[in-house]
Amino acid sequence: MIDPSRTHDPDAGYYRITAERRFNYLQLDPDHTIRVVWQALPVTCPMCGADTGLTLVLERSAQPVVEVLCPARHEWSEHLIDPAHFTAWADMRWTTPNWDMYWILEAGFGEEPPPPIDLVEEVPKAARIVTKILVREAKKRVRRQVRRRVRKVKKKALNVAYSPVAALIRTAWAMQAGIPQETPAPAEKKGKQAPGPKIPSLAKYRAAYGMATPVKGPACLVCEDQGRIVAPGVNIPCTECEGPAAAALAAAERKAARARAGGHTPAGPKSRPHREEAAVGAGAPAAGGTRPGGGAPSADA
Repeated sequence: MIDPSRTHDPDAGYYRITAERRFNYLQLDPDHTIRVVWQALPVTCPMCGADTGLTLVLERSAQPVVEVLCPARHEWSEHLIDPAHFTAWADMRWTTPNWDMYWILEAGFGEEPPPPIDLVEEVPKAARIVTKILVREAKKRVRRQVRRRVRKVKKKALNVAYSPVAALIRTAWAMQAGIPQETPAPAEKKGKQAPGPKIPSLAKYRAAYGMATPVKGPACLVCEDQGRIVAPGVNIPCTECEGPAAAALAAAERKAARARAGGHTPAGPKSRPHREEAAVGAGAPAAGGTRPGGGAPSADA
């Protein structure tokens, strides 16, 4: 009698295996007398003919025959199954394999392998299942986002609706506790900063610390506001600026124009005299003339 509560325990010598597919045993082929040929035949129930879902039990210390139980609860002793083949197949499947008995697997002993996968049928079925799962997850994600936004809107609406009630409750608690109510400060415009202390200019800092005013450099870096480029063997007028005399003459003309206009600067553009006129007005020799002192004009002039 097979004990339904006992489990598979090869170390204790108890083997209990349930085969979902057909289970084959080995038998010598009677048609071959010279060469040994094994036949793989399925185990079937003698009462109902069931050949799948069989439970095979063998206890080496108590029974030398394999007991079989079918799904219809029919139990019988199967003498066609060799106990040595059965224990070797079970050991190769779950515990330490015995490679000397590996030939029984090649002969076909044991549970039949699963049938090959029908790609024409299984691939579209798997694609449909995966598509359903992806669509379901996408719907869950959209619902989650919608619920989150709805919760935010509801919370904001509740806060706006209950803000007068909350203010009334705070006022009541303050009056009951005797806390003087503070007048709320007027709300400032967003982005407008409060006026801060006025920072003095750099000139005031220099005057306070007694620092000298920085000397302004020359306007023309070529002649350094001299009007001429003078060097050993070189004495030529500067072509980058109008010279100090022209600048002084232009300043005098601006001053006279301001005096004629009653102290107001005329609206017209400031005009500067040409280099030759400024030089003549300041006492410099004209082009082609002689220098003061009787010297001949320079060849570079």
